[in-house]
Amino acid sequence: MESERESGEVDDSTSMESVCIDTDGIVEELTNTIGAKLLNHSPLPASCCIFRVPHPIRRQKIQAYEPDIVSIGPLHRGRGGDQFQLMEKVKRWYLQCLLSEANITLANLITGVVDFNKRTPDCYAEPLDHINKKDFIEMMIIDGCFLIELFRKGFSVDQRDENDPVFNVSCMPQYLFHDLLLLENQLPWFVLERLYNLTAVKNTTSEGNAASLPDLVLNFFKQSVADDFIFKPCLNLPHEPLHILDLIRTWIVFPCKEEGLGCKRKVGNDDQQQSEERPPPQRVPNATTLSEAGIKFQKSFKTSDCIMNINFENGVFTIPPLGIDETTGPLFRNLIAFKQCCHSRPHKVTSYAVLMDNLIDSSKDIDLLCDMGILVNWLSPEDAARFFNELYNDTMVIGFYYEGLCNEVNKYYKTDWNKWMEKLRREHFGSPWAIISLVAAFILLVLTMLQTVYAIHQFYHPPK
Repeated sequence: MESERESGEVDDSTSMESVCIDTDGIVEELTNTIGAKLLNHSPLPASCCIFRVPHPIRRQKIQAYEPDIVSIGPLHRGRGGDQFQLMEKVKRWYLQCLLSEANITLANLITGVVDFNKRTPDCYAEPLDHINKKDFIEMMIIDGCFLIELFRKGFSVDQRDENDPVFNVSCMPQYLFHDLLLLENQLPWFVLERLYNLTAVKNTTSEGNAASLPDLVLNFFKQSVADDFIFKPCLNLPHEPLHILDLIRTWIVFPCKEEGLGCKRKVGNDDQQQSEERPPPQRVPNATTLSEAGIKFQKSFKTSDCIMNINFENGVFTIPPLGIDETTGPLFRNLIAFKQCCHSRPHKVTSYAVLMDNLIDSSKDIDLLCDMGILVNWLSPEDAARFFNELYNDTMVIGFYYEGLCNEVNKYYKTDWNKWMEKLRREHFGSPWAIISLVAAFILLVLTMLQTVYAIHQFYHPPK
């Protein structure tokens, strides 16, 4: 036995015997059971773009992720008693309006989208076993045509009916703004585009050009917010949007500079080594503290700037303006949740949330940025500060967009000379009276020195 162990030869009859012990059919039963549960494909294919908001993010503010008055797509279909009933009737009425105006039969409309029955379910990150093929096609047509007709009516006042509950009830557009930008309340963009093309009705822009689907969507959402600066139309979209929320994300981050302080990152074969040598991103102090250290804040006056094009140069923070109201929180929360789930979009909006949270700790910071015209705040200063402080909780940022900018800010902030100069300015040049007092003290000092010099001169050189 010892020789067998030394030579590495072990009689495995004992181990084989233990495997062959009567197991009462457990091995065969588990083989069949587990084998039946194995998957031949990924449960989350790359084509997924519409997700359930992850629980750690959802629990931060549940109402920011759930629809109030209208369900779009399958994820909230049939949920909630009477809250969706009115809009379900409006959907069917809008479909009839669209069919009448577009001069297309319902049969032709169904024929035009029936082939999407196989492609569309792959866009959703959870199984849609609860809805059959016929109901799914019906949902695509009714929900999609509702959106097309809604955006058309929003674009042209002449196409609105005097009995329309959407545009005759003043609160409806704001409710729809909230619901139509929820991550869980989306239809794939290619479905909307197909329906738009099938039901094409000539709408023209102010320049006389035919309005595209993005034009109609942009116009609707610009009318539903207190400050439409964040919705900057893109002359050329960098890629086809995945859905309406992704289109809004594109308007917010594009055109966004890809180089500069926000993106000082070398790319190469030694990328991993460089990332190990580079120190981790550091927080920057809040706006009030930076201001006390001599850093200035000013609003960007470039009308083409997206809100993410934040610059820092020669001690001056230049930040595009942002309006904050009750719709801003759900919008940014769903944009961040979308990026946390979707692999094909960079973490730009989340990076923006992180930087703004750095700059804003309290209502004092909100007041400072409002005074500079950077924030247009429709909330209380305390609620606005809380909005930024809680915006990206339970999320993560890969490739922080403002890493270089934060390093430059901290470098300037930690320079003692800048702090001394700002302290001097605040204490001695902060008001006209302080300046007058300083000038008077300086004149008095000069006169005193002249008198002293004259007395000394008289002592050593008395008049003859």
